[in-house]
Amino acid sequence: MSQTLVDELVTKLEAAIFRGEFPPGTRIREARIANSLGVGRGPLREAVRRLEGRKLVVRHANRGTSITTLTKAELAELFEVREALEVAASRLAARNITDEALDKLRLTLQLQKNVTSDKLAEMYSEWHNFDFHYQIALASGNRRLIDLLYGDIWPLMRLYRYPGALSPGRVPLGQADHEAILQALIARDPDACDRLMRQHLAHARENLLHGLAANKPATRMK
Repeated sequence: MSQTLVDELVTKLEAAIFRGEFPPGTRIREARIANSLGVGRGPLREAVRRLEGRKLVVRHANRGTSITTLTKAELAELFEVREALEVAASRLAARNITDEALDKLRLTLQLQKNVTSDKLAEMYSEWHNFDFHYQIALASGNRRLIDLLYGDIWPLMRLYRYPGALSPGRVPLGQADHEAILQALIARDPDACDRLMRQHLAHARENLLHGLAANKPATRMK
Protein backbone atom coordinates (compact mmCIF):
# COMPACT_ATOMS: atom_id res chain seq x y z
CA MET A 1 0.00 0.00 0.00
CA SER A 2 1.37 3.41 -0.95
CA GLN A 3 1.78 5.59 2.11
CA THR A 4 1.74 8.65 -0.14
CA LEU A 5 -1.63 7.65 -1.59
CA VAL A 6 -3.09 7.18 1.88
CA ASP A 7 -1.74 10.59 2.92
CA GLU A 8 -3.36 12.17 -0.13
CA LEU A 9 -6.68 10.49 0.62
CA VAL A 10 -6.59 11.67 4.23
CA THR A 11 -5.96 15.23 3.05
CA LYS A 12 -8.78 15.09 0.47
CA LEU A 13 -11.33 13.57 2.83
CA GLU A 14 -10.41 15.87 5.72
CA ALA A 15 -10.71 18.95 3.49
CA ALA A 16 -14.11 17.79 2.21
CA ILE A 17 -15.30 17.23 5.78
CA PHE A 18 -14.09 20.66 6.92
CA ARG A 19 -15.77 22.33 3.92
CA GLY A 20 -19.07 20.86 5.04
CA GLU A 21 -19.46 18.56 2.04
CA PHE A 22 -19.96 15.62 4.41
CA PRO A 23 -21.93 16.97 7.40
CA PRO A 24 -21.81 15.44 10.89
CA GLY A 25 -23.69 12.16 11.00
CA THR A 26 -23.10 11.38 7.32
CA ARG A 27 -22.73 7.66 6.63
CA ILE A 28 -19.40 6.71 5.06
CA ARG A 29 -19.84 4.27 2.19
CA GLU A 30 -16.30 3.20 1.41
CA ALA A 31 -17.05 1.38 -1.85
CA ARG A 32 -18.79 4.41 -3.37
CA ILE A 33 -16.13 6.84 -2.23
CA ALA A 34 -13.29 4.62 -3.44
CA ASN A 35 -14.98 4.32 -6.82
CA SER A 36 -15.58 8.07 -7.13
CA LEU A 37 -11.93 8.78 -6.28
CA GLY A 38 -10.59 6.01 -8.50
CA VAL A 39 -8.72 4.23 -5.69
CA GLY A 40 -8.82 0.81 -4.09
CA ARG A 41 -10.74 -0.09 -0.96
CA GLY A 42 -7.52 -0.80 0.98
CA PRO A 43 -5.99 2.70 0.83
CA LEU A 44 -9.37 4.31 1.45
CA ARG A 45 -10.02 2.09 4.46
CA GLU A 46 -6.65 3.09 5.92
CA ALA A 47 -7.42 6.78 5.31
CA VAL A 48 -10.76 6.43 7.09
CA ARG A 49 -9.00 4.65 9.95
CA ARG A 50 -6.68 7.64 10.33
CA LEU A 51 -9.63 10.01 10.38
CA GLU A 52 -11.12 7.84 13.11
CA GLY A 53 -7.89 8.33 15.05
CA ARG A 54 -8.42 12.08 14.71
CA LYS A 55 -11.97 11.61 16.05
CA LEU A 56 -13.49 12.96 12.82
CA VAL A 57 -15.28 9.68 12.12
CA VAL A 58 -16.71 7.04 14.43
CA ARG A 59 -17.43 3.34 13.96
CA HIS A 60 -20.74 1.97 15.21
CA ALA A 61 -21.32 -1.69 15.99
CA ASN A 62 -23.39 -3.18 13.16
CA ARG A 63 -24.06 0.30 11.71
CA GLY A 64 -20.88 1.11 9.83
CA THR A 65 -18.89 4.35 10.00
CA SER A 66 -20.08 7.94 9.96
CA ILE A 67 -18.85 11.49 10.44
CA THR A 68 -18.69 12.38 14.12
CA THR A 69 -21.71 14.17 15.58
CA LEU A 70 -21.46 16.34 18.66
CA THR A 71 -24.34 17.47 20.86
CA LYS A 72 -24.69 21.09 21.96
CA ALA A 73 -23.47 20.08 25.42
CA GLU A 74 -20.39 18.40 23.94
CA LEU A 75 -19.64 21.43 21.77
CA ALA A 76 -20.03 23.72 24.77
CA GLU A 77 -17.50 21.61 26.69
CA LEU A 78 -15.15 21.71 23.70
CA PHE A 79 -15.42 25.50 23.62
CA GLU A 80 -14.47 25.69 27.29
CA VAL A 81 -11.28 23.73 26.66
CA ARG A 82 -10.59 25.67 23.48
CA GLU A 83 -10.92 29.00 25.31
CA ALA A 84 -8.48 27.97 28.04
CA LEU A 85 -5.88 26.84 25.51
CA GLU A 86 -6.27 29.70 23.03
CA VAL A 87 -6.19 32.37 25.72
CA ALA A 88 -2.98 30.81 27.03
CA ALA A 89 -1.61 30.74 23.46
CA SER A 90 -2.42 34.42 22.92
CA ARG A 91 -0.72 35.44 26.17
CA LEU A 92 2.40 33.46 25.26
CA ALA A 93 2.35 34.86 21.73
CA ALA A 94 2.29 38.41 23.11
CA ARG A 95 5.66 37.66 24.68
CA ASN A 96 7.22 35.46 22.02
CA ILE A 97 5.82 36.56 18.64
CA THR A 98 8.37 37.52 15.97
CA ASP A 99 8.11 40.20 13.32
CA GLU A 100 7.84 37.43 10.72
CA ALA A 101 4.89 35.89 12.55
CA LEU A 102 3.19 39.28 12.76
CA ASP A 103 3.62 39.69 8.99
CA LYS A 104 1.98 36.28 8.49
CA LEU A 105 -0.97 37.34 10.64
CA ARG A 106 -1.34 40.57 8.64
CA LEU A 107 -1.34 38.58 5.41
CA THR A 108 -3.92 36.16 6.80
CA LEU A 109 -6.27 39.02 7.70
CA GLN A 110 -5.75 40.67 4.33
CA LEU A 111 -6.77 37.45 2.57
CA GLN A 112 -9.89 37.26 4.72
CA LYS A 113 -11.09 40.80 3.97
CA ASN A 114 -12.37 40.09 0.47
CA VAL A 115 -13.16 36.42 0.98
CA THR A 116 -15.68 34.78 -1.35
CA SER A 117 -17.41 31.42 -1.00
CA ASP A 118 -14.97 29.82 -3.43
CA LYS A 119 -11.97 31.30 -1.66
CA LEU A 120 -13.36 30.31 1.71
CA ALA A 121 -13.60 26.71 0.51
CA GLU A 122 -9.95 26.85 -0.51
CA MET A 123 -9.00 28.34 2.86
CA TYR A 124 -10.73 25.48 4.64
CA SER A 125 -8.86 22.98 2.46
CA GLU A 126 -5.54 24.59 3.37
CA TRP A 127 -6.60 25.90 6.77
CA HIS A 128 -3.17 25.62 8.37
CA ASN A 129 -1.89 28.23 5.90
CA PHE A 130 -4.75 30.69 6.45
CA ASP A 131 -6.07 30.20 9.98
CA PHE A 132 -5.53 33.20 12.26
CA HIS A 133 -5.83 31.14 15.44
CA TYR A 134 -3.34 28.54 14.26
CA GLN A 135 -0.80 31.27 13.50
CA ILE A 136 -1.17 32.59 17.04
CA ALA A 137 -0.71 29.12 18.48
CA LEU A 138 2.49 28.72 16.46
CA ALA A 139 3.69 32.10 17.70
CA SER A 140 3.20 30.96 21.30
CA GLY A 141 6.22 28.69 20.94
CA ASN A 142 4.63 26.03 23.19
CA ARG A 143 4.70 22.76 21.24
CA ARG A 144 2.52 20.82 23.67
CA LEU A 145 -0.17 23.51 23.53
CA ILE A 146 -0.02 23.54 19.72
CA ASP A 147 -0.35 19.74 19.60
CA LEU A 148 -3.39 19.79 21.90
CA LEU A 149 -5.16 22.42 19.82
CA TYR A 150 -4.17 20.97 16.44
CA GLY A 151 -4.69 17.32 17.33
CA ASP A 152 -7.70 17.34 19.64
CA ILE A 153 -9.67 20.58 19.54
CA TRP A 154 -9.64 22.20 16.11
CA PRO A 155 -10.47 19.12 14.00
CA LEU A 156 -13.71 18.64 15.93
CA MET A 157 -14.51 22.37 15.87
CA ARG A 158 -14.11 22.42 12.09
CA LEU A 159 -16.91 19.90 11.71
CA TYR A 160 -19.25 22.78 12.57
CA ARG A 161 -17.38 26.00 11.69
CA TYR A 162 -17.65 26.12 7.88
CA PRO A 163 -21.46 26.56 7.50
CA GLY A 164 -21.41 29.22 10.23
CA ALA A 165 -18.65 31.12 8.49
CA LEU A 166 -20.96 31.69 5.54
CA SER A 167 -23.84 33.03 7.61
CA PRO A 168 -24.72 36.73 7.38
CA GLY A 169 -22.42 38.91 9.47
CA ARG A 170 -20.12 36.10 10.57
CA VAL A 171 -17.03 36.97 8.54
CA PRO A 172 -17.10 40.73 9.33
CA LEU A 173 -17.53 39.97 13.04
CA GLY A 174 -14.57 37.62 13.06
CA GLN A 175 -12.52 40.09 11.05
CA ALA A 176 -13.06 42.93 13.52
CA ASP A 177 -12.15 40.71 16.46
CA HIS A 178 -9.03 39.46 14.68
CA GLU A 179 -7.89 42.98 13.86
CA ALA A 180 -8.16 43.96 17.53
CA ILE A 181 -6.23 40.87 18.65
CA LEU A 182 -3.51 41.61 16.08
CA GLN A 183 -3.09 45.13 17.45
CA ALA A 184 -2.73 43.71 20.98
CA LEU A 185 -0.07 41.30 19.72
CA ILE A 186 1.79 44.13 17.99
CA ALA A 187 1.73 46.00 21.32
CA ARG A 188 3.01 42.85 23.07
CA ASP A 189 0.17 43.24 25.59
CA PRO A 190 -0.76 39.83 27.10
CA ASP A 191 -3.64 41.21 29.20
CA ALA A 192 -5.27 42.80 26.15
CA CYS A 193 -4.77 39.58 24.19
CA ASP A 194 -6.41 37.63 27.02
CA ARG A 195 -9.45 39.93 27.13
CA LEU A 196 -9.90 40.19 23.35
CA MET A 197 -9.46 36.47 22.72
CA ARG A 198 -12.08 35.63 25.35
CA GLN A 199 -14.44 38.15 23.77
CA HIS A 200 -13.84 36.76 20.30
CA LEU A 201 -14.37 33.14 21.35
CA ALA A 202 -17.59 34.13 23.17
CA HIS A 203 -18.85 35.56 19.85
CA ALA A 204 -17.85 32.37 18.04
CA ARG A 205 -19.50 30.14 20.63
CA GLU A 206 -22.76 32.12 20.54
CA ASN A 207 -22.94 32.08 16.75
CA LEU A 208 -22.14 28.39 16.38
CA LEU A 209 -24.45 27.07 19.11
CA HIS A 210 -27.27 29.38 18.01
CA GLY A 211 -26.96 28.13 14.43
CA LEU A 212 -27.05 24.43 15.26
CA ALA A 213 -30.84 24.39 15.57
CA ALA A 214 -31.14 25.50 11.95
CA ASN A 215 -28.83 22.77 10.60
CA LYS A 216 -30.40 20.31 8.20
CA PRO A 217 -30.19 16.57 8.95
CA ALA A 218 -27.01 14.96 7.67
CA THR A 219 -27.14 13.25 4.29
CA ARG A 220 -25.31 10.12 3.23
CA MET A 221 -22.03 10.23 1.35
CA LYS A 222 -22.55 9.43 -2.29
